[in-house]
Amino acid sequence: MRCPTLPEKNEIHQDFPEITRRIQTASTANTSKTYVSRIKGYLLWCRGHKIDPAQVLPDTIMDYLEHRNWGKSTKTTTMAALEALYEVMSATWNAKENPAYLASQQNTQKRRRFGSRGHGETRLPSTLDSEEEARFVATTHLLDHKGYNGIRPGQIMRFILGTGLRREEAVQVREQDLHLEGEKPYVRVIRGKGHKERTVPINPALREELAAFAAMRKALLSDSGLHHKTQKSLPFFCDKSGKGYEGSSVYYIMQRTLRSAGIEKWQSGPHVLRHTFATKQLQKGIPTAVVKLWMGHRDAITLLKTYEHVTTGEQHHTPA
Repeated sequence: MRCPTLPEKNEIHQDFPEITRRIQTASTANTSKTYVSRIKGYLLWCRGHKIDPAQVLPDTIMDYLEHRNWGKSTKTTTMAALEALYEVMSATWNAKENPAYLASQQNTQKRRRFGSRGHGETRLPSTLDSEEEARFVATTHLLDHKGYNGIRPGQIMRFILGTGLRREEAVQVREQDLHLEGEKPYVRVIRGKGHKERTVPINPALREELAAFAAMRKALLSDSGLHHKTQKSLPFFCDKSGKGYEGSSVYYIMQRTLRSAGIEKWQSGPHVLRHTFATKQLQKGIPTAVVKLWMGHRDAITLLKTYEHVTTGEQHHTPA
């Protein structure tokens, strides 16, 4: 067994720089920033209690979380961060099992044993049913105003709904990432979670919308003096100066659209559209392995854990 090696007084942990690098490599900028912050707090706690984090048991992690005066959301995020910590450091720390994952499983079993009450309840991901989806899409058009800038908010909503991209991925898509010609149009995602490249098909209706939007965009940016070569490398949903959306802006657009459509969900961010896309594909019978690739999930287990309530089949491979 590895002997505990505690960090020097002024260090968080001797492996912290490498942990940070690996987390940043495996996650988006926003996620890695949150995870590194949570991991830092945990490692400092371990140091203060003379605990080698490479040798902890699930009970140690449970004890750490139970004695934090945090809300459920913060504890959930911290558990996810610790799972990521032990995953990226498994080989370095010679960990045969992920103690954070085991702690998470123990916590779930404990809730089931004593019954779920209130905030302890596990909730399904928020999605739009077919009627809500039609109302949502109609509302994005109703909220559209004249001109490119007036159409831009609704268009990015319909784009996320039609491709299942994450918010961070959608705002970073460039014109050159969209391939709208030919029989099988698609978007190429090269700045996704974990920096893994993938392609997602685009359905015919969305293709027509994006082509019309692209023509408006080209005219606007040309009038602004931006060369076409430059335009291709800019965010597709940019303004006339070439600046793309911030993630917080997309979140606001989503909430505004839901309110205007009279739709209430326990989740209200753009991830609802991503959940809706995945659910539709699985209900349509698209193979799990195909949907996993479209969604950019690391493995099918992640997909099945999130959408285990959806009945799947094996049919054709065109997005709904």
